[in-house]
Amino acid sequence: MIRLRNQQDFAAGLFLMAFALLARHFASDLSMGRLVRMGPGYLPTVLSWILFGLGVLIALRGFVTDGPKLESWAFRPVIAICAALIAFGLLLQHAGLVAAIVATTLISSLAARGTSQFAMLLLGLGLAAGSTALFVWGLGLPLNIWPELG
Repeated sequence: MIRLRNQQDFAAGLFLMAFALLARHFASDLSMGRLVRMGPGYLPTVLSWILFGLGVLIALRGFVTDGPKLESWAFRPVIAICAALIAFGLLLQHAGLVAAIVATTLISSLAARGTSQFAMLLLGLGLAAGSTALFVWGLGLPLNIWPELG
């Protein structure tokens, strides 16, 4: 009888397979093209199938090697990081790069208990200054640094 010996590997493999299928679904409307002349859907499709194959291998490893049991999830970090990414996406265009980075830093700091919000504010301002210097001034990307007026 086949016995699951490593719950963490099995769950990680299932997660990778699900993520790969989701990526493949989102890339399904894009043109594949050919190997010589790749379309916009070629790379996402190939990468999603590679990721799916890795997920299968990792899930199968759960039946072969001994490992730890699956523990309960800490939902606070998952929610905080997802909320920070959503905030960045929503704030970047209208509130500007500085506000988006500072808000992302402050929201993501809620993932860990006991972080100093003042220290996170300073970190966010430093990251915003560095990102502005690199992406806007250095690389010339057309990003709003400050909120749009009007």
